[in-house]
Amino acid sequence: MEGFNMARKILDFNDDGVVDMNDFKHLMLRYEIILLGGLLLIVLPILNTMGIIKVNSDTFWVLAGIVISAEALLEIIYERRKKKLIPHEEER
Repeated sequence: MEGFNMARKILDFNDDGVVDMNDFKHLMLRYEIILLGGLLLIVLPILNTMGIIKVNSDTFWVLAGIVISAEALLEIIYERRKKKLIPHEEER
């Protein structure tokens, strides 16, 4: 049982005591992850062009799609939070 509790502490990224989808959001939908993906989109094609690695170009498109989707989700989440904090003109 102790191992289970330790795993729960490790996986509880937002420290709310529960391992759930919010922990995934807290870990994956961060600007650091988007920055890392963007840097990979710069470095990997350069290495591929230089012949250091050999990766199909479709892989880069998949990575680009993931990075763009993560950025869009992050913006949607922050916009919703912002709307909850700032009342609309009609509600004042």
